[in-house]
Amino acid sequence: ELLEHAEQFRVAREIQQHLFPKAAPSLPGFDIAGAAFPAAAAGGDYFDFIPMADNGLGLVVGDVTGHGIGPALLMAETRAYVRIAALNRADPGEVLTRTNLALAEDIGDERFVTLFLGRLDAAHRRLTYVSAGHPPGYLLAPDGSVRMELRRTGVPLGMRPTTEYRNAPVIVLEPGEVALLLTDGIEEALGPDDEMFGTDRMLS
Repeated sequence: ELLEHAEQFRVAREIQQHLFPKAAPSLPGFDIAGAAFPAAAAGGDYFDFIPMADNGLGLVVGDVTGHGIGPALLMAETRAYVRIAALNRADPGEVLTRTNLALAEDIGDERFVTLFLGRLDAAHRRLTYVSAGHPPGYLLAPDGSVRMELRRTGVPLGMRPTTEYRNAPVIVLEPGEVALLLTDGIEEALGPDDEMFGTDRMLS
């Protein structure tokens, strides 16, 4: 039974790893990268680069509550809904509103999904984002100081089917700035003394 259980997790992890981007998109004037290091064999953390309507690039970071195969399945479902909704929509808020409507039918009361969706307009160096209950992202100035926190703009996905998500004000990106998008796995990672890694160490 243990071997069978381990094999199920191995297959789930292999499938999940194939859902992550194979490479970061190449955009003139931007350096883009992403990575995920699951603490368990399979989990609910998720990031993606997706094409959006009107030549936008979608930057997605999400987190399903819990660990294991259940959250991994819900992550895969969320990924599919976001990608489909973004194909013919340029507005991040509209994409998450449609995604939420679909997810709310499938998620029970015990689970939800936090998700950040940013739309990068490379030609005009503009970032438009919506955050469904996700931990803040950060816009760092060239000297490393925090210019702006990219705070949540609505509740997590799957909680209420009628939720309409609105974008935060458009951000104009300056040369040399860094946009940092993440899940709470970095900040809440525990050291040997059970101390959390924390926001300050992460930003440093």
